[in-house]
Amino acid sequence: MSSDRPIGVPGIVLQEILSGLHSEKQFRELRAKLLGAFTILPASVDDHLEAARLKNVCVSKGTNVSGIDCLIAATAIAGGHELFAVDADFEAICRYSPLKLFEEHEVA
Repeated sequence: MSSDRPIGVPGIVLQEILSGLHSEKQFRELRAKLLGAFTILPASVDDHLEAARLKNVCVSKGTNVSGIDCLIAATAIAGGHELFAVDADFEAICRYSPLKLFEEHEVA
C-alpha cells in the first residue's frame, strides 16, 4: 500500500547511507537521488540535547540504546514526525519518550 504522506530523512541517516560507498561516482549518484527525493531533516542543538537526555533515560531504565538512534528519535519527536524503523532501539526509546513509530494501516 502506498501513502501520499511526505517522507523526510534525518541528516545523520543521510550521512550513514552515503558512508562506505566504494566510489566517488556512487557517492555523487546516490547523493543526487536522495537529495532529489527526500526532505533532509537536520538536527538542531536542542535535538542533540534531547538525544542525550533520551540516552540517559534509557540507560537509567536498564536499556542501552545507540546515541545515534537517540538523535534520530529526537529529530523525529521535535518535528512531530512518525519514524519508520526496524531497529529494536527505537521500540525501546518509545517506551520512555513520545516517539511514534510509523505503522501502515491497511484500508478495507
